[in-house]
Amino acid sequence: MSDIIGYSILLYISISYVSAIYISTKDITDYKLSRDDPRVIKSRMKKISILTIFNIFLIPLLQKNFDANDSNKRYIDYFMDLGIIPGRQISGNLNIILYIRNIFESILLICQLFIGPMIDMILYHIFINGYSLQAVINSIKSLFNTIWNIRNYIFAPITEEIFYTSLLLTSYETLFKDITFKRKLFETPIFFGIAHIHHAYETYCKSKLVANGPSIITIGISTIFQMTYTYIFGILTNYIFIVTQGNLLSCIILHSICNIMGFPGESELQFYYSVIKPLKETKMKRLLTLWNKIYIGLLLLGIILFVKGLNKFTTI
Repeated sequence: MSDIIGYSILLYISISYVSAIYISTKDITDYKLSRDDPRVIKSRMKKISILTIFNIFLIPLLQKNFDANDSNKRYIDYFMDLGIIPGRQISGNLNIILYIRNIFESILLICQLFIGPMIDMILYHIFINGYSLQAVINSIKSLFNTIWNIRNYIFAPITEEIFYTSLLLTSYETLFKDITFKRKLFETPIFFGIAHIHHAYETYCKSKLVANGPSIITIGISTIFQMTYTYIFGILTNYIFIVTQGNLLSCIILHSICNIMGFPGESELQFYYSVIKPLKETKMKRLLTLWNKIYIGLLLLGIILFVKGLNKFTTI
């Protein structure tokens, strides 16, 4: 019976986030399938914000009432364990220095993974856009000056990490007995992956409104890829949340950087000078080919550095 309650709470956490997205108001009914319409974005952000605040207070109450480990913790302890208080660890200790250090370690870890795309992006801006301090500032500003980018790079990382890392993981640890480290890592991200199925529904509905839209097979393959990618990412944020004793901000910043960088693809520099503005000089073509090989090498190096960096988080 206790397991049924536990899984019901986990399912509620997962489904409630997606459900809030599809609760439409009358003034945007005609745009309910257009997730990138500004009115839809604002409406969804408002509803998810309210739900996030509600769940931050509700879930600790459920954890206290259905704790399978017979803990004597108070409600405030369950609340604090969510990781929303800077510097406060799940163990109950307050360590701001370690908290900040873990944040920088998380940033370094993800930058190592994206070392290839980051260097490629820098070179792209130098050769294509020209290098200047103002250009750098404008590029940074452009990441956060539209409602689409605010949703993707700020709002989504904050709310998704609260729901799918903090609320899910702490509930899983509390509502079930004898949960091993591996189970903590690999089981709750399943909910995060499944939660992205709704994108397939939106894509399918949009495809019916336009000519030559993606086929069901294409949508299915894309959805499976996205579910797999988000599942693996969920494992990563769970790992960081656990080893840093509940450093939720580290997970949020890492999530934001991953959204900004996207899934690593081909070199932007290679694409620009091969497709958009093909090079004519043989020497420059050779240099571009050389860079492409270096870029592929950096992708592999990034994976190696990333794997090694997982064991380098500072703990007490």
